[in-house]
Order: sequence, then structure tokens, then C-alpha cells
Amino acid sequence: MEKTAGEKIRLSIIIPYWNAAVYTDELLEILSRQIRDDVEVIIIDDGSDIPYKTEFLWAKVIRKRNGGCASARNRGLKIAKGEYISFIDADDIVPEYFIEKLLEKTAGGYDVIDFSWKSLDSNGRQFNYLLRSDDDRLPNPSVCTRAFKRAYIGNVRFNEQKDSTEDEDFSRKLGYLSDDNCKHGAISEYMYFYRTSNDNSKVLRFKKGLMNTKRVLYYYKTVTADMTDLLEDVKQEDQYNEVWLMTERCDIPELSRYCQICRPQRMWAHYVLGEPTNLVEIINPPRTVNVVMYVEFANKVGGISTFIYNWCQYMKAFYDILVLFNRLDADQVDRLGRIVAVQQNDGSPIICDTLILNRLTDKIPDNVTYKKTIQICHACCQQNYTIPLDRDYLINVSRAAKDSWGEISKDGIVIHNLPYIQKKQALFLVSATRVKTVDKGENDDRMRKLAEMLRDAEIPFVWLNFSDNKLSNMPYGFVNMPSTLDTQSYIAKADYLVQLSDKEAYSMSILEALNLNTAIIATPFPSLFEEGFIDEIHGYTVPFNMDFDVKKLLNVPEYKFQSETASIINQWKRILGAKPKRRKSRHFNHGVEILCIKKYHDTVLNRTISAGQRVTVTKDRAQLICDMGYGRRV
Repeated sequence: MEKTAGEKIRLSIIIPYWNAAVYTDELLEILSRQIRDDVEVIIIDDGSDIPYKTEFLWAKVIRKRNGGCASARNRGLKIAKGEYISFIDADDIVPEYFIEKLLEKTAGGYDVIDFSWKSLDSNGRQFNYLLRSDDDRLPNPSVCTRAFKRAYIGNVRFNEQKDSTEDEDFSRKLGYLSDDNCKHGAISEYMYFYRTSNDNSKVLRFKKGLMNTKRVLYYYKTVTADMTDLLEDVKQEDQYNEVWLMTERCDIPELSRYCQICRPQRMWAHYVLGEPTNLVEIINPPRTVNVVMYVEFANKVGGISTFIYNWCQYMKAFYDILVLFNRLDADQVDRLGRIVAVQQNDGSPIICDTLILNRLTDKIPDNVTYKKTIQICHACCQQNYTIPLDRDYLINVSRAAKDSWGEISKDGIVIHNLPYIQKKQALFLVSATRVKTVDKGENDDRMRKLAEMLRDAEIPFVWLNFSDNKLSNMPYGFVNMPSTLDTQSYIAKADYLVQLSDKEAYSMSILEALNLNTAIIATPFPSLFEEGFIDEIHGYTVPFNMDFDVKKLLNVPEYKFQSETASIINQWKRILGAKPKRRKSRHFNHGVEILCIKKYHDTVLNRTISAGQRVTVTKDRAQLICDMGYGRRV
């Protein structure tokens, strides 16, 4: 029935709807026999799977993106024009005299009108609350069993952070349960009927723990005025959950703004906090997530393990993910646990939108309830293996994998694996220092300490130390290297040159690192600064006791060192004098190349020379080798 322009609306009925067409059709059929011009019915379709449609033109259907019952009711309040507001849930029912009785009562100008109500199951009446006069009040905070004057509601709205018990939150904000100035009315006839037989009822889903909002109960025998931490905790919980405080005495009146307060009695809750009590039945809610990434087992290093880690790194920004496993390496569990939830499957109930299975041999876990399944195919066709056909989607990691399975994979799609390049790169450290020597002081212990600090901070590193002696008891990543004349090549490629001596007269490796523009980690021995090193410009000085935040080393300094080479050369020239360079003597003992014809150990070159090798030695040395029959001149 169309409303004429300027016609006053006395009553707005707001119906939040989500996937309840059968029940809502019956509700509208009952309302159709009593609808009138001064009543509007607003149905807020909260993103149902199938958009709701009705043949009744007087019912205004507004479709929105799914946001929960609170957001649907708020949308209805924004649209409603009625002097009074009534809320009816889409799966409940009202009597054929609902509108008539309610409009009669609104003539009294009440702020809030309470309804007598019943809850119905498949066997008939289950519970009821009968009001006998205007002096009676409903103790429960349901908005569906009341009508409100729109002016009394004002700007108060439902908490959209909650997907259940938003009635209680709304009622506390309005304050009508405890406001003596609120003008109350009551209707003795039964005006509202809950359908508790509906398995999808929000009331039942809330109790089972299937909603995001949970019931949190605090129990304290006495709440004293100094328990300010309790007040703050309850405030935080009230943003998302239904909160109860069970106590014999409460000395903080402000708590009533954020929770329901009752005396000790039998109750149920999902979580119980505070003092121990046996009055509360704890209903453990199932774990609910968007995606369960399941694998029966995975190796520490392998394609499936890497796929899961990389996939979670990218998709965690969009979905709530749980990695569920039967057997998984402890290091992988630790690594994954830093970015998503990880759980060994202990059989506890889990509810998800999507279940992803990674091995072709994985069986769907009995304890996981899901809306759809995805099978990942990480392998090409193999004998004795097949692709499960009872999955909703098949994803192959490559075209080659899909094609190898032939007909059985024809409906599968191809999505390549995700790469994940960690921003944290391994540090490359180089040192060229003697170990186990007195003049270096506690250098050995500091090197071990630094390696352990890097390992404990989970900073990957490779550390090459060039020395004639080996340093023992070093962690993974430290490599003892033999001495070489070519350490500069390694220093040039390194992130840091490391020198942790007690003192140095003049460190040649520090000098080389500065001139190669390689950052330095060094203890603060005096000559370090004499060589031109500036802390946090050319690297970092670390205290002799090695007490510092090792993570700062991840910020590797870059610089251009101003060498003093030209000045030093001039100093030497002044000492040596400005004399001309002498010509080489005709008798200078030039090198002579010989071909080894018999294997021998050369004591001058300090290495074994094999037959066929060429070496360059002095003229006198060459003559001796040839005379002994080990070689001949080339």
C-alpha cells in the first residue's frame, strides 16, 4: 500500500533479514492482514546469498553488504520515519493483532512499551513471560519484545562490533532498564513469539559459540571500589562481547554501564574470569577462521612447506588463517606461528569458510566444518597416486602438473606458486685476525659472543675468518678459512669487516676495509679512530663486554672514505729524500721459469710441485732444481 505525500507514519517495523525466506514470508503474510497506511515495514537484506523479494508492495526491501544484525538495524533506523519503532527478527513471528494492539498503546505517549512474549519450539510453548499491567517490566534486554518512541532513541545506535547480544548493548546505552524517568507501558497480550526450533537461530548459534561475539562472565564475591583494573577490563570486553558480572556486592556503580550485573546463580558462559566458581557451565566455542590450510605432514624443507609459508605471508592481510597439521617440523611451526595461527590437530571443533588440502593423500579432518574445499596439486602424475574427486576446486601449481594428470585434471585451474622474498638478508662478515694469541686479548671470546648474539636474534649470517689457526666451538654460519694473500676480495664483498681485539697498534684489515668502503664492526681500541674510523658512519663500535643491541647491525652503513694515501707517500718521500730512481743492474737476479719434470716439495715456495707444472724462481734456484733433476728451463 503506497503512502500519500505528507502522511504521518506512526509505526516503523524494522526487520533485519539474512537467509530466512521461509520464515520471513510467513511473517509478512501475517502482517499483510493488518497493515495500514500509517505503518511502514522496512526489510534490511543484510547481504543474503539470494536477494530477498516479496510480492507485498508495502514492504520496502533494502539490500546492503553483509555487516550483521546491528548494522542492519542501524540502516533501518536511518530510514525509518515512524513515531514509534518496532524490531522483528526475520525468523520470528507476531500475532495477527500485533499492529492494532501496539498502535493503541502508543496513544499513551510511552517512551518504551514492553510486550508479553513466548518462545516456541516444534512441540509448542517452551517459555513465556506474561505482563499483567503497566507496572510490570521485562527483565531481559531484547529490543524485539519492546517498541520504542523514536525521539527516546535519539542518536543511540546498535554496536556494529557485535554480531550477537547487540540488544543488551543498545538497552544499556538507552538506559530504560534502570531509568526511573523513562515512561514505561506494557501489553498483556502475547505480542512476540521466538522460534527456538530454527537451527539457524541467532540465539542458538550464539550459545554454541558460532558467533564472533561471546559471553564473558566475571565472578568476584565482592567488587571493591579500588578494583579499577576490573573496570578497564570490562570496558574493553564490552566492545565486542556480552559481559556479565556475578557478585554479591558491587562498589563500582559505573560497571553497570558496561556489563550486566547479577547475584551468584547458575549460568553458562564461553569464558569465565576472576575468582574460581562452580556456578558457571563453560561452553567451549569452536575455533572459527576464514581459511584452514591443512597438511597431514610436511618436511622441514620442501615445496609444500615453502608454499604454505609463502602463501600465508601474502594472504594473511586478507583472511584469518589457521595452519592445521598432524606432523610438522618444530622450526616450521615456529616460523609459521609468527605470521598466522598454527595448531596441531587434536580433534577439537573448527569452523571455516574454506578448507585447503595440500597433499593428494590428505583426508578431510572430521573435526573441521567448512563451506568449500580446495585441493592443491603440487605434483605431476605419479604411479599409485590419484587426485581426490570430492573437492569443490582443484588448483594445480603449474600447467605441466595439470597436463600430466590428463582427463582427471581437466576441470582444474592453474595458479602458480607465490614467491616470498624476505627483506631480512643474511649478513656477510669477514675478519682476518689471528686467534689464540695473547696480543689480541679476548678477541676469541668476543667473536664467539657476536656469533651467538646473531644466532639468538635470528639474524642469518655467514662469517669467514682468515687465520692460520682455527677458532673452536663456533655456531653455524662461522667458517674458519686458511690464510690467504687475497683477503681484500672478500672484504670488498662483505657487509662488515669484524675486528674485536683488546688493542691494535694499527689494524691492516681496518685500513683495507675503510679504503674499500666496507662497513666495520670493531671494539673501541684507540688506533681504530686514529685510522679515521667514525662510529655510525663507517660502521659500529661495540663495547668490550659485547653488551649492545645486535639488531642494529641490520642497518649496514654506506659511505665513501677519504683516503690519506697521498699524504703518507709524501711523508715518506720527505724522509727518503728526492733522489732519482736508479736503473736496474744488469746483474739483477731476474726470475727464471722452469718446467717440473719430477714431483718435489719446494721449501722456498712452501708447496708441492707436480710434474708438468711451471714455476718461476730465481736464477740460482733454477740452476739448483735443474742440477738435481727436478726440472728444466723453459
